[in-house]
Amino acid sequence: MPDIATIGAVLSSLKAATDIARFLRESDLSLEKAELTLKLADLISALAEAKIELTEVQETIAEKDKRIAELEEAFQSKDSLVRRYDAYYHTDENGQPIGVPFCLRCWENDHKKRQLVRDAKDRFSRVCTSCGHRYEKRLAGEIYPPKEETQG
Repeated sequence: MPDIATIGAVLSSLKAATDIARFLRESDLSLEKAELTLKLADLISALAEAKIELTEVQETIAEKDKRIAELEEAFQSKDSLVRRYDAYYHTDENGQPIGVPFCLRCWENDHKKRQLVRDAKDRFSRVCTSCGHRYEKRLAGEIYPPKEETQG
């Protein structure tokens, strides 16, 4: 993963390429063809190296931006989830758990909301699609809002 040293290498490669280009521009026509070819090869090499290093830096920045976005989302969701038994749930207007369950392990370890799904092989279990952790359905089932009774 690129770091400050990599960025320094990119900058030195670009400086070398600039120096070579400046040398070629300032040289007179008496420069031999072989020497010119050698300097052009050095220039191309320095620019290619700089391009590779900059690509690595760009990938690292993109990864860090993605991680920052994930952490910001987790921070925003921190107060909107509440634990009930073996799962986390969204809250209703009264602060009570409601809706589909989220994986306890994924939320507490990775701060990622991963829904639990029914296990096709075992109707009494729920499974996290991300980490594969299994939960008993009675401790991690869906919570429906209470039905309002109508007056007749």
